[in-house]
Amino acid sequence: MLMQSPGQMIKLELKAAADQLAHSQNGSIFSLPTELLLRVVSSLPIGSIRNFMANRSLRVVCEKVLYRSISLPRHPFRSIRLLETFLLRPDLALLVEHLEIDLSWLRPGHFPQSQVPPVTQPDGFAALSLVMNIRSLSLEGIADWIWGPDLAKLREVVFNMKLIRIEIPFLRDPHARYACVWPGSSNIEDKWEGDLGEEIRKLLQAQPLLEEFKLTDSSITWTSLYGSLKTSDVPNLKSLQATPNVAVAFLRAAPRLESLNLMITEWDDRLFSEMETNSAAVGPFIRRFTIRVWYYETWLWDNLAKVLALFPGMEELSITINSQTTATDVVPASFYFRRIVSKVFVLLSLRHVEVRFETLHHDTPEIFEVETRSIVELKTACLLLESVIDPGRRLWTFRPDCQNSRGFAPHLVGSLAEETLWSMEDLPDLLKSD
Repeated sequence: MLMQSPGQMIKLELKAAADQLAHSQNGSIFSLPTELLLRVVSSLPIGSIRNFMANRSLRVVCEKVLYRSISLPRHPFRSIRLLETFLLRPDLALLVEHLEIDLSWLRPGHFPQSQVPPVTQPDGFAALSLVMNIRSLSLEGIADWIWGPDLAKLREVVFNMKLIRIEIPFLRDPHARYACVWPGSSNIEDKWEGDLGEEIRKLLQAQPLLEEFKLTDSSITWTSLYGSLKTSDVPNLKSLQATPNVAVAFLRAAPRLESLNLMITEWDDRLFSEMETNSAAVGPFIRRFTIRVWYYETWLWDNLAKVLALFPGMEELSITINSQTTATDVVPASFYFRRIVSKVFVLLSLRHVEVRFETLHHDTPEIFEVETRSIVELKTACLLLESVIDPGRRLWTFRPDCQNSRGFAPHLVGSLAEETLWSMEDLPDLLKSD
């Protein structure tokens, strides 16, 4: 049985609210239980929520919804406004559970400092320390926060949080040599004699409740992390996103790991050997596996079955093919889909497959199409398979069919709608007094 989509869940919650409202004595929305009212408001566009805030009785509920999860990546000005809000309204800071914030304004050179709005506390760290109930954090726009000598106060604030999820969108390795000069960079990297792997361990050790760790940067190598990471550093880690070179350090140190997302990289025999050695213990317990692959990555395409076989208990597989080339003769997604089908026979427990295709040729719909025959072959290779999302974002399931020798027939449920992100407006504007 397929799980209900978020859209279906919202419809059910709205129906439940309407039914309860109809049976209430006064028929007023204010008669709804707070928990149900929160769910209803959560399903509304942010603009509609702001309109509800004109009502004093609904303001508290709306604030809980708006400030529970805040996503402001690549919005440094709005991030500053948010910190100002926390300083003016500490009670709102206590509502935040998930926060993605851009701190690029801390580093000169990213944009003229004259354009940075004034903030009550210039470093912003005092405001960030007010977010005491946060459980999920992503710091963007500042690539050296985890080791920069002048950012010790920021690290202290983060280390004092009780997080279950941390995302590091980008982290500059001070010991790596880059082909470009970073805005606001100085000779600090040349003088810093610390160990980036040890700084990562300090972060992990400060977060014993951490369940999800996302290292989405793909240009960093932490050789010391490989040799020093211990199980006591990540006792509760269940989900990891990192490059394969970094992931091998966690595979042997995180016994509770069940979800692995490998970022794009060039594979070879050496990398596979390290992955094979370090995944021996935890590999059978990985249930969700995600990998991003270049279309021209010969080694990985030839050896995909070997890589998948490292995780024999896998139930969910997601593969993204990066085919973002300007060439006019782009190989269609169906070619790579067939290659995947020929490699998944090693996954006897597989229940769900999703294949994404990244291309610059979005105006050519046929480039995403796959044949129904390939869907059937995928199900034949993995008998427990329940659903497939093909490169064209179409959802397939399977129905029993006694009329053919296979015993099943593919069923096209329909196309999936891509999630539309809310237009995040400056939150302080919502705080104007009545």
